[in-house]
Amino acid sequence: SAAFQIGWNGWSSVCVWGGYRLCPSLPCSLPADAKERSARRFSAGGVFNYTSLLLSKEDNMLYVGARETLLALNLSDISRLRRDLTWSTPEKKRDECSFKGKDLKTDCFNYIKILLRVNATHLYVCGTYAFSPICAYIVSVCVCIVTEDGRSRCPFNPEYKSTAIIADGELYAGTVSNFQGNEPIIYKSLGQGSALKTENSLNWLQDPAFVGSAYIQESLPVGNPVGDDDKIYFFFSEAGKEFDFFDNTIVSRIARVCKGDKGGERVLQKKWTTFLKAQLLCSLPDDGFPFNIIQDMFVLTPSKEDWKNTVFYGVFTSQWYKGASGSSAVCSFTMDQVERAFTGRYREVNRETQQWYTYNHPVPEPRPGACVTNAVRSAGISSSLHMPDKVLNFVKDHFLMDSVIRSQPLLLKRSVRYTQIAVHRVRAARRDYDVLFIGTDEGRLHKAINVNGKMHIIEELVLFPESQPVQHIELDTDKGLLYVSSFSGLVEVAVANCSNYQSCGECVLSRDPYCAWTGRQCADVRQAPAGSHWQQDVDGADTSASCNKTTINPRMARPSSSRASSCHVVIIPANSFKVLPCKVRSNLAERLWKYSKSAGQFVYPSPAGLVVVPRVDKEEAYECWSVEDGFQQLLANYCVRAEPRQESTTLIGHSRTPLVPREEAIILPGETRSGGAAAEEKVETEQTFFLKLRRCGARENVQQCVRPTGVSLSTLTNPPTRAERSLPGSSPRGVSLPSGLTSALKPEDSGPRGRNQAKPGGDRYSDG
Repeated sequence: SAAFQIGWNGWSSVCVWGGYRLCPSLPCSLPADAKERSARRFSAGGVFNYTSLLLSKEDNMLYVGARETLLALNLSDISRLRRDLTWSTPEKKRDECSFKGKDLKTDCFNYIKILLRVNATHLYVCGTYAFSPICAYIVSVCVCIVTEDGRSRCPFNPEYKSTAIIADGELYAGTVSNFQGNEPIIYKSLGQGSALKTENSLNWLQDPAFVGSAYIQESLPVGNPVGDDDKIYFFFSEAGKEFDFFDNTIVSRIARVCKGDKGGERVLQKKWTTFLKAQLLCSLPDDGFPFNIIQDMFVLTPSKEDWKNTVFYGVFTSQWYKGASGSSAVCSFTMDQVERAFTGRYREVNRETQQWYTYNHPVPEPRPGACVTNAVRSAGISSSLHMPDKVLNFVKDHFLMDSVIRSQPLLLKRSVRYTQIAVHRVRAARRDYDVLFIGTDEGRLHKAINVNGKMHIIEELVLFPESQPVQHIELDTDKGLLYVSSFSGLVEVAVANCSNYQSCGECVLSRDPYCAWTGRQCADVRQAPAGSHWQQDVDGADTSASCNKTTINPRMARPSSSRASSCHVVIIPANSFKVLPCKVRSNLAERLWKYSKSAGQFVYPSPAGLVVVPRVDKEEAYECWSVEDGFQQLLANYCVRAEPRQESTTLIGHSRTPLVPREEAIILPGETRSGGAAAEEKVETEQTFFLKLRRCGARENVQQCVRPTGVSLSTLTNPPTRAERSLPGSSPRGVSLPSGLTSALKPEDSGPRGRNQAKPGGDRYSDG
């Protein structure tokens, strides 16, 4: 019998503010003007593998399925744990699991894989239960539990990818039905009618890896003339037996069955009579390189009645590594494409040669694999039990559609492996936008948007303390919150981060559809009062048009007049140097240093900032500006002079030296100022550079002194190509260099072409 224990279980939680602050007590009080994204991270002591999430608005709860534990969190304050249910595996079951050759330390536990709501009072939960899958009804009010066999509903192996969905009280699951994991199945159960499944002997499924399922009510609106049935869609990758290659070719599939399917009377008894599948192909437009392995699918349906405008957003990787190691792509497919494929021609296999070809002969009526519609009912066929045998015999062998559902990547990211995706259709100031939230295998979250055929990654968040795959993303559209789970815990993060943009220019240039400039601050556009004139330009990001009503000079942001001439006075010992830091807030922006002409001989740009060598008894002024699409913003202002002392001092003074703009050259990785010879040049390290700079002092022109013949400056002048925000306790990827020094990335490692993540002027694909 299953072992259950209900109660509190060493729950710990933290509240994250500003990306860097930790509130030790709960609940945390976040200031209204918080400049960074607010987030909360949760973990339970001794609990791992937070694989399943259920957003339950019926009882205002977030249910979390983990290894041997079911957690219930209050959506109003998820720092409060309502209850936890320990669903552990008895020692006898664990010993049996180990005796069958499974790892006692990893495999022989109960991993919750299915977590669904049946009705307003009952949950349906399934776990692997040490390779003996079991399911349970849980009454949420009294926590009453009734268990039953979980085979054909839940996988045996916790590593096996499976999916399940409940529609009108019936469970539709895509999984495996045996211990060995070699009998894949799409199984319908729990309803009033007979259970249905796929036919294994006909090889309808070829070692599939299920990533998702969806219930689309295609019978709506009520009373429509077609009278079609609702459908259940499954998304998976499997071996493509239609391809005659020496190696197994993996293909991505979309399959569907009709909700009203009851099986056949004589043929396909208790089997699906409406099972059809088609290939999903996400490939590059130029050479056709395929991203053939689907990792996740999000189905965006505007409303139940408007199902014809459904968009399928999928995350894909490639099984071929040459030229695409670790690469990921995001592709979208429309319902029109899917319907054309399933109403098109069939494919047929030659049983002797196992070769597949297009079936070009007459098809029996009613159309095989189609749902019962009004036209079929008028012919006297009210259900699949009344279908002619010739129709059912045809669909047994013609379950694969000939048409390929094709798409080109909306987003292509190198050196990143995407694992999960959620999409939010948000109403901005002028129109709707689809905002993509994509999880990676390193525990990062990308927020992206497609604007005018170009993809922009607005921001990247580092969610977890250690690198680990994002396992699940749940989106609460009403509250504007994301719940992201991994092996070690759960993170709640808001979809909007408008307060981080501190000027009208930054707000508009972010292209964030959630954010608009109110005249005083950047705020969530969904909170705009009726008739307000908040400024937003997601498509054009035109600051001159959007900010001219709120800023005296919309193309330039400078501190108030009382601070305009103030600067940080930096006093440096003679014959030494100092790096003046200047952090650019957007990766689309370029740094522009302004200084007097006489100071030009004594400066040198570096990744850490501007290296200056002071002149004795002469003060020089240096200003650092951010320039993006013509919009300029003052970031730092320094006054530097030399004195024969040992320590540097920072004071406040006033600049009287006229400034001349000196644009810092932005050299992309691998490029140099000298042109084609760059490929053979050696790159000088920062340590060698600074040692040489110390020897130069102020005795001669710094540029001529430190620049060696034939040495590339790309690693010294290239700006950071990856801007990220790390939640407290998270570990951003890469080496931390002293004094803000950052290392240049190779071209294939540079960030996507979006704000905080991009290079300007790219094509429609963000090739990372």
